[in-house]
Amino acid sequence: MSVKGIENVIKANPKRLDYLLRDLMKDRELFEEIVISAYVEGLISLSKASELLEITREEMMNILKKRGIPIRMLSKEDMMAEVEAVRWF
Repeated sequence: MSVKGIENVIKANPKRLDYLLRDLMKDRELFEEIVISAYVEGLISLSKASELLEITREEMMNILKKRGIPIRMLSKEDMMAEVEAVRWF
């Protein structure tokens, strides 16, 4: 099942999201695979992927590079997240 397939299941039954996220956090490798799939499918940005995995953007970029996954150019969302992160510090 793709990330979009999971998204459709959750839309049909939103209460399952909490259970799904709790279970996914127990399996770090599976969670990482889902986050990377969501990035590849264009559902989340690089910044969001790194946020979900609780790593830096640079670490996320290294993971993607090691897997041969192209890194998309910064989106408006990515730029805004970066500005917000700088303001936070």
